[in-house]
Amino acid sequence: MTPNRWRRRLGDRVVRRPRERELLPVRFRQHHRHRVLLPAATSALLSLTLSFAVLIGAGTMLLQLPAASVSDGGAPWITALFTATSAACVTGLVVVGSADYWTGFGQAVIAGLMFLGGLGIMIAGLVILTAIGRRISLNQRLVVREAMGGLSLGSMMRVGRYVVLFAVGAQLVGFVVLFGRLVFRYDAPTAAWQSLFHTISAFNNAGFVIFPDSTSLSAFQNDPLVLWSIGILIVLGALSFPVVNEVYRRLTPNRWSLDTRLVVVGTLALWAIGALVFAAFETTNAGTLGPMSVVGKISNGAFQALTSRTAGFSSIDFAQTADATDAVYMLLMFIGGASGSVAGGIKINTAMVLVVVGLAAVQGRPRAEIFKRELPYAQIARALALLLLTLTMLLGLVVALAATESANIDGGLFGFADVAFETVSAFGTTGLSRGITAQLSDPGKLVVTLAMYLGRLGPLTIALGLALHERRVPYRYATERVRIG
Repeated sequence: MTPNRWRRRLGDRVVRRPRERELLPVRFRQHHRHRVLLPAATSALLSLTLSFAVLIGAGTMLLQLPAASVSDGGAPWITALFTATSAACVTGLVVVGSADYWTGFGQAVIAGLMFLGGLGIMIAGLVILTAIGRRISLNQRLVVREAMGGLSLGSMMRVGRYVVLFAVGAQLVGFVVLFGRLVFRYDAPTAAWQSLFHTISAFNNAGFVIFPDSTSLSAFQNDPLVLWSIGILIVLGALSFPVVNEVYRRLTPNRWSLDTRLVVVGTLALWAIGALVFAAFETTNAGTLGPMSVVGKISNGAFQALTSRTAGFSSIDFAQTADATDAVYMLLMFIGGASGSVAGGIKINTAMVLVVVGLAAVQGRPRAEIFKRELPYAQIARALALLLLTLTMLLGLVVALAATESANIDGGLFGFADVAFETVSAFGTTGLSRGITAQLSDPGKLVVTLAMYLGRLGPLTIALGLALHERRVPYRYATERVRIG
């Protein structure tokens, strides 16, 4: 039998005679498709930054609709972009009055942007994708893990659902409490909307206010229930779900993880520093706490120390505060809230790691230790890199805003200190202002918009990028000292 021909022989039983083409070799044609594969770190960072950009873009288009504002023909694009960025990045800086300029539809768009921005696009998307049965990629899990404070990949899906339930539940309770108080001040529908909007704004540390005839919370200086209802919501949002959950489940502090201990200690310390500074420089200030009673001074001073670090609500006029107060509060705004929370800044976790390292160096200890635990070198290096990069970014933004507002500074409309305070507030997504936001030029508004966007995503993406690029090195070089100081 030849390789390509077959013939019948004596005794053969033919079942099926094969065709010649079936005996020939099979040739496959290879199709070359050019695919661009991004590294895991780059893909994760792009998905995070683009998701916020899409949210801001959608919010800008909705706020430009004629139905969103009282302006004829709709809001100018710079106003819509600035407001959408401020809401999505939960900052609270505004160039127009939120209560008078935006209609009910516009205020609802702002509330939606605050909720989605505070909760985090990736966490909300994670829950939605899980609900409809789609797989979550490793890159998406890495992004959400860093956004929620470095939880393990295995438990992240379950915790993601708990985060949403916690956020919604806390805001529902806050709504009920505020409605029970505001219903005595407004009619029921108005009280319900005011309660819902300000609950979302407070829990997400946004600082937007739509109370009529009130600059932020100045109309409620003598209403402790409203002030402290908002204050508690701010704390819950700024502590992050992992910390709140651990404090609730383990009431004994010695059973808390090191991360939770550092966050709680750092939060209390910064609150005490802010309150003491406010009491020292504002108690006799006629423009802030001076005219208030003793009880009012204590209540407003403690509330302001609590909210000025992350949320931006103010019961006094920050255009009248002392320069010493502004200097300390700029530092508090730069630090912000806890990792995995709705707050901005470099985060308390990062600041506490740097404090522990500094104390170890001052005390001459070779390792950074606290609460009988040693901090790994990788986290120390990551904290230092985050501090350096964010300071560089912030310095560039201050210089850019000072350059765009040079005419206003030279004309005496406001000073460089006001520009620096505005930039730090925007970068820390806090929302406090010395009253210059609406007076900024259009290029200046764009710089502040960029500062809010970078402040919201900058520290998170830097931390995520550093974490994803971390690798083990199988060798070490010889040690050599350099001169310090």
